Amino acid sequence: MQPILLKSVNLFDPEPKGVCDLFLCGGIVAAVGKNLSPALPDVEVVDGSGLTALPGLVDQHVHFTGGGGECGFRSRVPELSLTDFTTAGVTTAVGVLGTDSATRSPKNLLARTKALNEEGITAYCLTGAYDVPSPTVTGSLKDDVAFISEILGVKVALSDHRSGHPSLEQLIHMASQVRLGALTAGKPGVVHIHMGAGKRGLGPVYDLLEATDLPIWHFRPTHMGRWQKEAAAFARQGGMVDFTAGEEPEKCALPVLRTLEEAPPERITISSDAGGSMPRWSEDRRAVVGMGVGSMRTLLPVLRCLVTEHHVPLETAVCLATRNVADGLYLSRKGRLTVGADGDVLLLDRDWNVHTVLARGVPMVAGGVPVKLPYLS
Repeated sequence: MQPILLKSVNLFDPEPKGVCDLFLCGGIVAAVGKNLSPALPDVEVVDGSGLTALPGLVDQHVHFTGGGGECGFRSRVPELSLTDFTTAGVTTAVGVLGTDSATRSPKNLLARTKALNEEGITAYCLTGAYDVPSPTVTGSLKDDVAFISEILGVKVALSDHRSGHPSLEQLIHMASQVRLGALTAGKPGVVHIHMGAGKRGLGPVYDLLEATDLPIWHFRPTHMGRWQKEAAAFARQGGMVDFTAGEEPEKCALPVLRTLEEAPPERITISSDAGGSMPRWSEDRRAVVGMGVGSMRTLLPVLRCLVTEHHVPLETAVCLATRNVADGLYLSRKGRLTVGADGDVLLLDRDWNVHTVLARGVPMVAGGVPVKLPYLS
């Protein structure tokens, strides 16, 4: 692995550090400072003048194997490619299943997760899906989390007509199994909750918290743009809340902005739902009347909107898709560009276009063009 020296970048680690040099060696950030000149052979020097250096984005809601399936077999979204991640600036991602756990499975998802790691980014995944009981790899939620290094927790759907509609007892058992496995393995034990637009909202989660002593921070509701006031209240109580980026940056940014004003910023994150289907339902929920597909390319436009249109400090906005996510997942070397962190770097030009991406110190994108292609390309 060739050492790389990024010269004269405007560094946000994600805190603002001004113009400086960033030296990557052995896949990690080896040094940060001005006028660095490492005494090593074969150092590749990249002129970063006019470029902003951010940590590679961390996206915790991606359908690696494709989502969809609500409108017949033809609506199954194809699996995502390595360049879908890297050209969007994403260097760490968490894979999830969704509605379809009949033609897709946690084993299939785990295999794709392993493949993405082999191709050079950092990938994790969640067991479970909308279905109840949760589909697993080993037959046990606890064992999936405890024994499979890539699995960080479970995915479940609530307040949605497509949900498996777990009872309170089933939800308690699910969360308890994940917590036990996580304690054994030193993991966060994420209960990642697809929040639909159903009438109960976060009610099932509050019922669980009232009935048990499980900590609120295990529970990570996503798609909270439709539940902004509830999101702020949940974050104030110690939970983490996730918002979904979409094709309309302003529409996506507004609930995030309000929540930043009403709750601790470190408990707020943004993800893409990339590879997931975006069905538009008839009013009676009987038929799909339109279909879109999520993309990781929506993340940066939402961050840019927060910064340029709503004057959110860049470091605060960037944390929503870097350090906040990484800290919530116990990934201490991700979401930051401090010495010892993984060499995951995103260089943006003045217009927020992706210029360069490095994952664990390896160039993935240079000059806006992918230089590391999928194994089967």
